[in-house]
Amino acid sequence: MSDPKSVKRLPVGAMRLAGTGVELAAAVAGGCLLGYWIDRHFKTSPWGLIICALLGIVGGLYNMIRQAMQEAPGSDGCKKERPGVRPGGRADR
Repeated sequence: MSDPKSVKRLPVGAMRLAGTGVELAAAVAGGCLLGYWIDRHFKTSPWGLIICALLGIVGGLYNMIRQAMQEAPGSDGCKKERPGVRPGGRADR
């Protein structure tokens, strides 16, 4: 057996990003299943599958990018201050 102290652990951020990959796959799979059900129920083949799969891809990628921006080193999420712009989004004049 190996010594528990010698086992290297992945950083917490890496595990979170790996989880977002699984969430992306789940969003796409869920969209495909929903689209398949819609196609079978309403006889709209292949449009339900195509539209729901695209929605799953977009939603999964949005979630992945949002979480990656939060985990990026040196960033405070997506709320970076821009010079000359107030927090409300109005430009200084």
